[in-house]
This record gives sequence, C-alpha cells and structure tokens, in this order.
Amino acid sequence: MTTYDIFPLQHLGDEFIGFIVLLALSSERLLVIMTILPATADNVMKGPLRSGAAALWCLFVACGQQALIPQLRGAFLVFACAKEAVIGLVLGIAASTVFWAAEAIGTYVDDVAGFNNVQMQNPSSGTQTSLMATLFGQLTIAAFWMLGGMTFLLGALYESYAWWPLGSFDPVPAPLLALFAQARLDMLMNMIARIAAPMMAMLLLVDLGLAFVSRSAQKLDPMSIGQPLKGAIAVLIVAVLAGNFVTEMRGQISLAGLAQQVRQLAGH
Repeated sequence: MTTYDIFPLQHLGDEFIGFIVLLALSSERLLVIMTILPATADNVMKGPLRSGAAALWCLFVACGQQALIPQLRGAFLVFACAKEAVIGLVLGIAASTVFWAAEAIGTYVDDVAGFNNVQMQNPSSGTQTSLMATLFGQLTIAAFWMLGGMTFLLGALYESYAWWPLGSFDPVPAPLLALFAQARLDMLMNMIARIAAPMMAMLLLVDLGLAFVSRSAQKLDPMSIGQPLKGAIAVLIVAVLAGNFVTEMRGQISLAGLAQQVRQLAGH
C-alpha cells in the first residue's frame, strides 16, 4: 500500500469518528429523557439497551446535521453537550410528571389506610415505596407502553430539534422556563388532588363510621378492626377505579400533549 492510498483511509477514519461524535451528541437529549422517565429508567431498560435505543432513534437526526462535524471540538462541543443535557432534563421532567403523580396518589392512599410503614422495593426505580405507590407506578408504566406513549414522546423530541437545533445556543427566555416549571408543578398537584381525593374521602368515612359505632357501643372495640377494614376497602377501591384512573389520565400518560407544551416553551 502506497502513501497515496493511506491518506484517503485516514480521511475516511476521521469522518467516521466525527460522525460518531455527532451521533452521541444527537442522542444525548433523548438519553437524558429516558434516564429520568420512570418507564425507561435503569431498572426497566438497562444502560446498554437504553443507549442503543437512543442512538438508533436519533440516527437520522445526526444524518441531517453532518454540517456540524467540523465544529464538534473544544469549547463548542462542551457547550453543546451541556445545552443538550439541560434540554433533555426539562423534557424529561415534563414527561415524568404523570408517573410521579401516580406514585404520590398510591402513597396518599397507603397513608390514610395506615399501611405506609409497609415498604417494598419498586421494580422500576429500585427504591423503597409503599404498596399502593408501587402498584400505581407499575400501572402507569404499563399504560404508557400500551397507549403508545413512546411514539408521542419521540414526536415531541423531534419537534424540539426544530426549536432548539444542535448548533444553536439561543437560550429560552427565563420567564418562559419559570412559567413552565410552575405549570408542571400545578399539573402535578392537580392530578394528585383530583385522583386521590375520592379515595381518601371514602377511607375517612370508614374512620368516622367506626368512631360512631365505638361511641354508641362502648363495650365493643371496632377500632381494632379499623386498619384491616380500611386496607380491604383500599384494595377494593383501587380495583374498581384503576380503569377510571387510566381513562382519566389517558392524555397525560400517553404524552399526547407533550409536543404542544414543548412548542409553547419554545415560544412558538
């Protein structure tokens, strides 16, 4: 092999390395989202699988941004990585709100039923959570995949590249970020109150009923059966209202409105 044959191979190798760097940068936004999202967290999708899926879904994004390859070095690459991580963090929080609300609802139900001291390892997050919190979390994750939530998530992600391209460092106005964070917090608390309030009210009625029985029949001790009774009623309520929960939260679980929220955040 002559010297003239080596130079084209070296140039081809540099282009390949540059494209790999571009692919890694293009998939960083989705990788951060999938790391935060409970439906694709580490205990649900292992790291190599999650990284491979992110690279595959963002491959054609990188193919359309090959003009950036000569700039991917030094300070430009550092700032681009930081920007992509921040955007992925914002989108991940927006997509994960409904999952956090579901676990909070389960925790509230367990608190009122008196079973908050019973903890188990959550298979999706690896942390210790109450029984109902784990059940609601797993129900939401299953509904997310069955309702095509990943399709809507990828649609919102691809739209975000139109508002925040890889090579653009235009910041999102601070008031918009503040309003977005406030809207997500309001949405989280609203979902928790709307879904958990009926369940908590029914369990509180059980306490009131047992208190009246105990006052009228002082020789009996109905309060001793209060916790088992509330536990049984809580399980019955969850069994009856699980379908209503998925129906009520269908739009939030499937992330059908996430693209519109991203568009509003970008000011379009």
